[in-house]
Amino acid sequence: MSKRPAGYRELSFSSCQDLAAELDGLERAHREGRLAHLGSWSPGQIFQHVARFMRYSFDGFPFRAPWFVAAIGRAMKPFINTIKMRPGFKLPRGASDLLPDDDVPFAHGLAELREQMARLTAGERMQAKSPLFGALGHERWKRMHLGHAAMHLGFLVPDASGGARTTPAEERAPVKS
Repeated sequence: MSKRPAGYRELSFSSCQDLAAELDGLERAHREGRLAHLGSWSPGQIFQHVARFMRYSFDGFPFRAPWFVAAIGRAMKPFINTIKMRPGFKLPRGASDLLPDDDVPFAHGLAELREQMARLTAGERMQAKSPLFGALGHERWKRMHLGHAAMHLGFLVPDASGGARTTPAEERAPVKS
């Protein structure tokens, strides 16, 4: 992801229902051909990245932070849900499992994210240790994911005009199930 470009939307979600409603609106805008994206990731890539981060907080992370980075992270732990996430953070090489695939269709990325949200709304608990912060607990994880999703979904602009790249036409076709 890149820093906030012109047209970036400042979003905030206080619940999973808020996030689900935003996803519904983005899906509708995509279907109608009025969804644009800013930055370097496509909508599908954004959804997949947010989904992967969420999945690892349920199932465990496939990587660890170096000890000195983790020490700094643990010192920052009391403040993680009070600081708003900002775009522009570059993931270290060791965390490449969080990066999206190069080509992620809209429907595929959205399905991955909805699958993780379904786990959350079904009552499954996020208990995996963060590679950076250590043990967080379910509620803290949930707040972190809502902030993370809000930051990334701000790059998706429904009803966009001017300057923004629209979703490719081949991705706009509705998926038949």
